[in-house]
Amino acid sequence: MDSNSEGEEMMELMSAQDEQLPPTTPGLTRAQAVRLYVSHAFSTWNARGYEFVAILFTAAAYPDTLVAAALRMIIIYLAMIILSSSIGSWVQNAPDRLRTLLTTIIVNRTSVLIGSFFWLLILSQEDLVKKEMVFVLPKNDVLKHVIFVVAVTFGIIERLSSSGNLISMERDWVVTVAAPPGQPYDLTHLNAVMRRIDLVCKLISPILISVVISATDSVRIGVIYSALTSLISLPIETISAKGVWNSSPVLRVPKSRKQPSGTASVPAPAPAVPWTSRILQLFKGFEMYFSTAVWVPSVALALLHFNMMTWRATFITYLINIGYSLPVITAARAIGSVFEISSTVATPLGIRYMGKAYCQHQNLAGEGDELEVGLIEPREQQHAADGQTLVGLQRFGLWGVSWQVLNLAPVVVALWAISSSMEKQETTSSFASSTSPDWGWSLLTQVLVHAHQRSKFAGVETSVVNVFEILGAGTAISFPRTDQFKWLSLASFVAVMISWALYTGWVKEQRGHLLHWEKLGLWSRTSRR
Repeated sequence: MDSNSEGEEMMELMSAQDEQLPPTTPGLTRAQAVRLYVSHAFSTWNARGYEFVAILFTAAAYPDTLVAAALRMIIIYLAMIILSSSIGSWVQNAPDRLRTLLTTIIVNRTSVLIGSFFWLLILSQEDLVKKEMVFVLPKNDVLKHVIFVVAVTFGIIERLSSSGNLISMERDWVVTVAAPPGQPYDLTHLNAVMRRIDLVCKLISPILISVVISATDSVRIGVIYSALTSLISLPIETISAKGVWNSSPVLRVPKSRKQPSGTASVPAPAPAVPWTSRILQLFKGFEMYFSTAVWVPSVALALLHFNMMTWRATFITYLINIGYSLPVITAARAIGSVFEISSTVATPLGIRYMGKAYCQHQNLAGEGDELEVGLIEPREQQHAADGQTLVGLQRFGLWGVSWQVLNLAPVVVALWAISSSMEKQETTSSFASSTSPDWGWSLLTQVLVHAHQRSKFAGVETSVVNVFEILGAGTAISFPRTDQFKWLSLASFVAVMISWALYTGWVKEQRGHLLHWEKLGLWSRTSRR
């Protein structure tokens, strides 16, 4: 073989290798970012709206009890525990990012439309219709229970597809297109905006649904509104996502499965997987999860989902059962969402400030604890985060979970010490920032989990979260009466305290300390002067 042919083969090999790499450096233009935000906004709008309205549907179908709401939560969360790891693996291994995202969107919208039809059948029984209407079904408890199970089944599909959409967007698309730290549309900026979109949707979407139901005095109209909203948003969301994908070379590069050294990365048709292998895959996912450096703060975050004093099914059903109207509940929930939205502005500033303060104190050369523990691979440092961002995340996360403990304590005291009406007033106004640490801790997993494990980790993390969700729902079933809710509040506070202890211990282990006592001593001496 002559040298020319050898040279041509070498060039072809190098060209083939180059095709495996992103053709350009990551980053977004303003137009691309807007399209990305629009797609995410419509997904979150529908997810947050259906999450809220399903609670109202269940409360209307089964009034005067917490059992139905808790059972619905248990069924959905149990399915999430079993299947979330597979969803994460599917997102991780799917080569086409656009097809993956569009699949989650289409499946989600379809499940909402079909589920809404069955909710409409349940709420059309004559004992649940408040006034004469054209379409009324006779009362049949057995049929209602069967249709309820079917509606919950489509709720499972809705939740799984919503989870897949979130994993695909936050752990794949956003991380892929994020610019290096300090540049426009870097990972911290994108996460802040995405979280802000989530919280704005969490605020406005339920408000509009509540307005529709209150204005028409019909939960059935709320079902129709939910279905129409899902249908209308489908083309807008898909067009926006496709626009980002078409204009981003790094997103269009097909993902290849990690291959052993020396083998070609050629996708092969996936054989049918027996259920025993799927269970084994689930256990392997948990093995991977607990082998990462960030599993402790992840579990600490998951523990917060045991908290039953947040705006979810158990607490909202409790408020409805003790006589609070939907507009009052919606207004109180909106106040909490405003505080959460403000956290998306404060958190990036806090991360930068606390990271910068640490670096000024250590000059990045003293202890060097975070930079030398090997949590971030050198090849990923420029794309994920530098040491300053990591330290800022750790320190601000500690402030966030500590604030949640302080925020929840007076609520528990109020529920145990004051009258029913006053405890409600105190409860709805006191835990406004109960979920503020969530997205900052999610940024930690984006930073500290290797690129080839992020989506799988997110799937297992969702399963862990739902373990605590299902424990919370089971506890609610054990204490179903409204006068027993004070015990649920106490259990919630204990869970938050354990979460605080876990995260505090992890930060101390990573950094070797929690406070700079020498700085406190310097401040004390300065103040005495």
